[in-house]
Amino acid sequence: MWGRKRRENRRWHQRYTLLNVDLPVEKVRQQRLRWAIRAIGCVFGVFLIFLCVWHGGSWLMKVGIYQNDRFTVKTIDIRTSGLINPEQIRSWARINDGENLFEVDLQRIKRDLEMVPQIKVAAVDRVLPETLRLRITERRPLVQVIAYRQHSKGQVQKNVCWLDSEGVVIPSVEMKQSPEGSPVKWIPLVIGLNQTDLMPGRVVRSPQLDSALSLISHLDLSPMAGLAHVCEIDVSGHDTLELTTWQGGRIRMALHGLERQLRRWRQVHDLGRKHKRAITSIDLSIQNNLPVRWRLAEETSPSG
Repeated sequence: MWGRKRRENRRWHQRYTLLNVDLPVEKVRQQRLRWAIRAIGCVFGVFLIFLCVWHGGSWLMKVGIYQNDRFTVKTIDIRTSGLINPEQIRSWARINDGENLFEVDLQRIKRDLEMVPQIKVAAVDRVLPETLRLRITERRPLVQVIAYRQHSKGQVQKNVCWLDSEGVVIPSVEMKQSPEGSPVKWIPLVIGLNQTDLMPGRVVRSPQLDSALSLISHLDLSPMAGLAHVCEIDVSGHDTLELTTWQGGRIRMALHGLERQLRRWRQVHDLGRKHKRAITSIDLSIQNNLPVRWRLAEETSPSG
């Protein structure tokens, strides 16, 4: 009985080994070759589709947009908040009619315009199908300065420049040919600045100038609004400003506490008007016992 079981186990083992016969080597190679061909075909197909989409998209963009006459720049809409001639802005932007609207580099135009000292902010947009829109915010002149430049032949030229509220030097430019664009209204003259700092586009750093710009910015909203008109400010002093008004008054002010000094100026002005006197000179930088010189006031003009 035991021998019979051994024979049956041997037969089962032989039957099992017959079922695991390896495939011939040639068939295995053919099967691997088919797999490799399929893989290469898939990769090539994907690459071919990508290539077609890439070149097809480029061709469509080129024909449909970049070479499409419908998107040719025919109108350049320039609007500015100030007085610069639009043709001058156009020359700074370096834009020509006939360029494709989508090939125009908006960032380049914005960068070039904002590098101009007269321009504070520039916005550049496309307006389909044929308009390029420029919106310019100009720097607003607050005071004027006189810069002297010596040429190679030894001649000294006098140039009038402006400063905005940030102290940026603004050279004069061609203005709009319109009644409101010519001339620019009179603005106070600042003297006593270092001539080497008066370069177009440069910010002039000076505590005295900062105080003078703050004074001019807030004068129309101060107690002296409409009563005193400043024509010149000397910023050469160390701790004070020297103001000259159109009425002939000379006012000395400290760099700090401008609001308090303007209130005291108004009080002295009202006192002089009460006694029909006008201020010839006053030192507001002193805390107490202000030294004031008077003159007889004219009936037709405010004092101070």
